[in-house]
Amino acid sequence: MKHVDFDACDLQRLRHAVNYAHHASETSLETLLPPWIPRELKRRIKAECVVSHCATLLFPPSEEAAAELFRACGWNATDPIPSVLVKQRLTERHRLPEDARVLVTRLRPVAGPEVEVFLFPKDDPHYREDIGKAERAHNLENHVGLFMARAREETLRLLTDRLETVGRLVYEGCAHNPHENTTMVYFAPEARMAGTRRRFPRWEVQCPGDLTHALGDRPVRTAALADTYAVLRANVPPGVTAACGETGRAVSRIPVPLR
Repeated sequence: MKHVDFDACDLQRLRHAVNYAHHASETSLETLLPPWIPRELKRRIKAECVVSHCATLLFPPSEEAAAELFRACGWNATDPIPSVLVKQRLTERHRLPEDARVLVTRLRPVAGPEVEVFLFPKDDPHYREDIGKAERAHNLENHVGLFMARAREETLRLLTDRLETVGRLVYEGCAHNPHENTTMVYFAPEARMAGTRRRFPRWEVQCPGDLTHALGDRPVRTAALADTYAVLRANVPPGVTAACGETGRAVSRIPVPLR
């Protein structure tokens, strides 16, 4: 089945996410974590967390077209629900109105981590081609999610402290998703580390329940975060086109393979 209306670059980026999920299902967490994180902290993360998902942002022709693609590939997808943080971030970057429709669904194409797919459908009246072009070029919403099943206020604060200091990550903020009743805490690499191009450069720690009050008074280092995003935006290798975001080569418009 051909998906002639689905952007070829989005198919490619979805393929990358599926391949990463497969890789993560066969690879130790210590190996998946950024190489600059000290071994002692990697062991602590492994003791408290598991890789739950990797995530990417797509711009399908419509919500229905995305569902059709997932079915054609044989992937079970959860019912899309409104996104919280990604919508907020897109709104800040592109000055979207509050009624812009940004959704999130989860796929399980392989045993192991899920693929979290954020959807900003092109049939939303607030979608613009310059938004899709910029987001595909920089992949700023690509991230790897860690799930901290037994999180408490103190353990979440402590892990966040360690990630921001010896882990060389920058805390981006947290939010509670009432649709899933989970707390999401986001991190980006420090600018010195962001120069190493990674397909999924950012990290999320997810916890059950609402633990946002545990980090409510934690400041976001806005200057450090601005430096990080400046490096991430500039970190596009030669030959990459802004329209594609990964490679200038054509991508066949067929269902995305599992591997």
